[in-house]
Amino acid sequence: MNRKYSLVFVLTLVFSASALTCVIISLMLHLYSGNTQYEKETSNDFIELLDIIDSRFIGSFDIEEIMEAAKRGAVDSLDDDWSYYMNPAEYTQFLASSNNRYSGIGVEVVVDEETGGIKVLGVYRDSGAHLAGIVIGDIIVAVDGESILGLTLSEIREMLRRPIDDTAVIKVLRADGEYYDLTVIYSIVFTDPVSYKMLNGNIGYLILKNFEEGAADRFIHAVNELIGQGAQAIIYDVRSNPGGRVGEVTRILDFLLPEGEIFIAVDRSGIENITTSDASFIDLPAVAIVNSFSYSGAEFFAAMLDEYDYAFTVGEQTTGKNRMQTTIPMTNGGAVHISTGHYLTKNRVSLYDIGGFTPQHLIDMTDEEQTLFFRGELEADEDPQILKALSLLSSVVN
Repeated sequence: MNRKYSLVFVLTLVFSASALTCVIISLMLHLYSGNTQYEKETSNDFIELLDIIDSRFIGSFDIEEIMEAAKRGAVDSLDDDWSYYMNPAEYTQFLASSNNRYSGIGVEVVVDEETGGIKVLGVYRDSGAHLAGIVIGDIIVAVDGESILGLTLSEIREMLRRPIDDTAVIKVLRADGEYYDLTVIYSIVFTDPVSYKMLNGNIGYLILKNFEEGAADRFIHAVNELIGQGAQAIIYDVRSNPGGRVGEVTRILDFLLPEGEIFIAVDRSGIENITTSDASFIDLPAVAIVNSFSYSGAEFFAAMLDEYDYAFTVGEQTTGKNRMQTTIPMTNGGAVHISTGHYLTKNRVSLYDIGGFTPQHLIDMTDEEQTLFFRGELEADEDPQILKALSLLSSVVN
């Protein structure tokens, strides 16, 4: 999922990469499938180009940068939004992201407009930030004595980039008006893709942030916990969920839905590979909430609940994606993430072809509500999409 979002408010200050629909690791990459004549002609052309640069170009150049650009350009030329090349460092980050594990200090932040620093919205348990004493509400203003005020989030992320077990001195402005220097040790951080709580009226509320490794286990645990706490209905919030692994999506759908087809994968030859669910299911009224940033597995999840008439759906129209990617390691330590098939819903619908999933109840947010939502500051009783979900469920909950 190599999308460029126009609106990104929350940055996890860890080394991360896109979480994508289907991560299938192959042992090696065969570029030309034995077409040696094509490979020879292509190699000769590229060698000729390098020779011209080397002999005629007036400026300086880096051959490694040229090779890197060539690899990226080759995949970019496919004109596929979801295919891209990763260098070794990016591939390492990608694998960590796919496992819901990251290298970093372990905080979620947003730019604080008043100070120009970054405000801590969340601290991952047992992370370097947690152990150093950074708390929600702290405003980070400097790193190793260098001010970050007025910098962009990407610039701040670069300043915070460190290897595992390295340290950084983080200066924070606390709510008491005092400044504190806290030494943070970098480590592998596990990010929980699921959070949940009970709302009024015996309605459970579950946020699913992605469908990467561990998401299904955490989702199933959360649903069982909510039922144990007396939930008579559940809201599944997949807003701004970028998708993830097919196996995690299908495990969750199998857990929720009755017997039937839950995922149709179609390879490049047009052959269908159908995944089905068993007869057991969670028999509770439900609502799925999506927004325009619900992507890939998230929009597919909502579409399947809709097609099974399992849940009300609320929110905004999603983006529309139906291609599956394979991640293939390369001998240089990098990898290519390339579309190798597509997928359909139970009713053989391509979400890409129809421009995304359209929920039954279209509920927009104001600009102010959108801003608060992406900052993590929109309370449930002020969230129009959650309020609509609660209204729908109140009529069916005893």
